Amino acid sequence: MRRALAILLIVLGAFGGGLAFLLPAVAVPAVKKTPLNLDITQVSSGPGKLLDAASGTSRSVQLRATRIVRTDSHASDGTNTTVNESLCIVVVQGTTPNCLPSNDPRLLSITTDRVTSERKSAESVHVANYRENVNGDTSARHAGVTYKWPIDAQRKTYQFYEPDLLKAFPATYEGTSKVAGLTVYQYTAKTGDQPYLVQGLFKGTYNDVTTVYVEPKTGAIVDGVEHQVQTLQDGTVALDTTLRFDQSAIDYQANYSKDAIDKLRLAGLWIPIIAGILGVLALVAGVVLVLRGHPSSRSDGGAHRDNPPPADPNVGPPPSYADSSQA
Repeated sequence: MRRALAILLIVLGAFGGGLAFLLPAVAVPAVKKTPLNLDITQVSSGPGKLLDAASGTSRSVQLRATRIVRTDSHASDGTNTTVNESLCIVVVQGTTPNCLPSNDPRLLSITTDRVTSERKSAESVHVANYRENVNGDTSARHAGVTYKWPIDAQRKTYQFYEPDLLKAFPATYEGTSKVAGLTVYQYTAKTGDQPYLVQGLFKGTYNDVTTVYVEPKTGAIVDGVEHQVQTLQDGTVALDTTLRFDQSAIDYQANYSKDAIDKLRLAGLWIPIIAGILGVLALVAGVVLVLRGHPSSRSDGGAHRDNPPPADPNVGPPPSYADSSQA
């Protein structure tokens, strides 16, 4: 029984030691990838100046942009993942849904984007079978990062894809700040004036400055602000708006990041430490039991059997029957 218990403890000790090594070395890197079950709704809002094409006058409006990002599990694998992304921008007038039919005058624009990206680097990749497109245009080719940053994001410039312009622009690292209790990296992408078909009808320019605040361990965009200006060829401003994440969007992304960080810390630090300590204790206990059961540890017991203790000199030998008869 003692031998079986010792073997069990040694096996458990070896298992604990192996677990302490494998979790941070193998399991954690395998987990540090974009999840395959994204279902995110992000709402941004802000003021804007909007040109009424019919009257030729500009009016002040309140805008709301709703972005939905959902994973297509049928077009995702261990290396890459595909998401469907939609962005609907509406003019808020009273009770206004997040998106509207195309014939509703409150609808400013709607964009659909289907992109495949590498799950760790977040870099866009082209996989023919995954049907990459922008607004149904299958000739579009994504580049750089889109809806998120790489896991373990670096303090460097990334290429950030702009679906409206069908190309990527440098997103420059600007420093660190705090959002919802998280340390985030700030990146800013500037398109400069780009040729654009304003309102889908008029030749003009498109100028966008997007600033994102990224939690670096997860690559999640926790907060973001976008300043966009669309101008007609004669210099008339057709749209001038600044949209920023609503608090609900910030809270959602922050909670996602905190939960992911806690899981990584548990798998990469605390479980290996606990497994290592318990493994060492089990291994030591098993070795002690083995040594105690070894024959050499019982040598003193054998000595007592082979060499009985000396007789007490004050106690005489027991009387014999021969002496009794003589008396």
